[in-house]
Amino acid sequence: MEKKVLSEMFDNLLHIGNKSNYWNPKAKDYIYASVNGIHVINLVKTAEKLAKVKADLEEATKAWKKVLIVATKLQVKDAFVKLAIDTGSSYVSEKWVPWLLTNFKTIKKRIATYLKLLEDSNSWALDILTKKEKAVKMLELEKLDKSYRWLKDLKGLPDIVFVVDGVFETQALKEAKTLGITSYEIINTNWDIDMASDFIVANTNSTKSMDYLAAQFTSSIVKWVRKENSQVIKKMWESDNTPKVTTFTKKVEVKTEEKVEAPKAKAPKKEKVEVVAEQTEA
Repeated sequence: MEKKVLSEMFDNLLHIGNKSNYWNPKAKDYIYASVNGIHVINLVKTAEKLAKVKADLEEATKAWKKVLIVATKLQVKDAFVKLAIDTGSSYVSEKWVPWLLTNFKTIKKRIATYLKLLEDSNSWALDILTKKEKAVKMLELEKLDKSYRWLKDLKGLPDIVFVVDGVFETQALKEAKTLGITSYEIINTNWDIDMASDFIVANTNSTKSMDYLAAQFTSSIVKWVRKENSQVIKKMWESDNTPKVTTFTKKVEVKTEEKVEAPKAKAPKKEKVEVVAEQTEA
């Protein structure tokens, strides 16, 4: 292992684990020591795992696999949302929608409803409704926006679920495991390493360490996807499985009143009056 890589990881605080009395025994092999009640992570093994996960994601991306990034923890969301946007990946950064994967058929319908309401709100379609009907639609749109704004490009089940800090994303990992979806996670010393297909043990409590890891994935596999495969992936995501978004239109026929002329009153017929002059004798 190159000393430069280990030095960079150390400078970015990847070696700092959780408190020594708050740990998972399954992570024992990835702990170097305990100093002042804090576990020190073995960066050599972290670097090895990082290289393996990067290679796996690169290979999966070349095979047109779709990745769903899950990062709702405050310290990690900014870096990994940026990673998702740069790669064109779907992501969850606010709250995991229950049964998002295991009941995706229903979730897909909700996403389609959200897209239609979003389209209607950006056009004049809602303006023809009454004030009460429009308010109900806008309230529904606001609720759906909080849950599905990040998933509007998700046309089908992802091939890979990438989770940042499994402690916060237990439900996502369980659903991926139930469906047999490949999953990767970045975890600290307090989490079960068997919850995902593979993992990276690192400091998940520092924005500096998370920024470093996100940059590692961006510089390795994302650059290839963005430059060479972006158009292909775009065509795949815009396949026939794309939810149909139709605008609500209503034809309004405006009838103009035709002027109806009142019938002209007929003039009474003049009766011929015969005047008979009587001759009188003088």
